[in-house]
Amino acid sequence: MTGVEVGVAGLTKRFGTVTAVSDLTFRVRPGLVTGFLGPNGAGKTTTLRAMLGLIRPDRGEATFGGSRYAALASPSRVVGAVLDSSDAHPACTARDHLRIYAAMGGHRASRIEEVIDLLDLGTYADRRTRGFSTGMRQRLSLAVALLGDPGVLLLDEPSNGLDPQGLAWLRGFLRTLAAEGRTVLVSSHVLSEVQQTADDVILIAAGRLLAAGPLRDLTGPDRTLEQAFLDLTASTVEPACAT
Repeated sequence: MTGVEVGVAGLTKRFGTVTAVSDLTFRVRPGLVTGFLGPNGAGKTTTLRAMLGLIRPDRGEATFGGSRYAALASPSRVVGAVLDSSDAHPACTARDHLRIYAAMGGHRASRIEEVIDLLDLGTYADRRTRGFSTGMRQRLSLAVALLGDPGVLLLDEPSNGLDPQGLAWLRGFLRTLAAEGRTVLVSSHVLSEVQQTADDVILIAAGRLLAAGPLRDLTGPDRTLEQAFLDLTASTVEPACAT
């Protein structure tokens, strides 16, 4: 569990006539929480999917400690990702869901109990996931991502649907992961939470980079993250069919 620098260089992805991501370049540093921000349709999810090799970029690349995801010998031990929290079969218990992913990743069986404890899933571990709340589904997805004890976490909108207690829990959990030296990249629309959680910020719109760097440089003493976001994205036009 050692964080590595994540680099995106010249990443470009088109869907037909729509350019979802255009020449995107940024880096994500270990030991920090980095907020990945942008309006709807900015290209955030497209970028994350391209970084993980789920879609092929037209140009550019993403690397984890200098290696592309596809070249990693054991990807889930380097990168943990949550792009969708609804992939658990409704008839499966949380524990069985984790067993499936542990077997797929070649992870030791004892790690299942460790992540159950880490995500405070013990009360729910033997319940079928069909009855899980949004918050419990998010925790289960994070548990799957952490099975390999990865140094890099890529999380797409992990705060979606969470109540105030869930948001507070997630905020503390992400800070803990970064404090352990992991590299944490979090896509989010909840700017107030990002302002309380993130060290660095990457802001894109219409598939292009608008700003990247420490949060304090973007906001300053007299400007909130929301104000900075609205100022920087005011004149951008979002491409259709990009997320």
